[in-house]
Amino acid sequence: MKKLLVVTFLVCSVVAAKQGYNMPSFSYFDINVDGKISQAELEEGRANRMNKNAQDGKMLRNAKNAASFSDIDTNGNGYISKDEFEAHQNTMKAK
Repeated sequence: MKKLLVVTFLVCSVVAAKQGYNMPSFSYFDINVDGKISQAELEEGRANRMNKNAQDGKMLRNAKNAASFSDIDTNGNGYISKDEFEAHQNTMKAK
């Protein structure tokens, strides 16, 4: 019984830890490697990711509900900084 509880706990821990594992990194979207993400880069990165997942037989969950560029660009300067990107990712992980 004790072993079963330990195994159950470990499995639940791994599942919980992997909930955000498939989230792309900042560098995935920073296509021109200038340290910021433009709206065009975000759109291109999303399209590439959707195509890749479709080829792998996977679909993006809630793709139609993806945050808009302006939702992530919280300071409104026309670019997403690494800090803004990470804040958005953390918000998504918390949901």
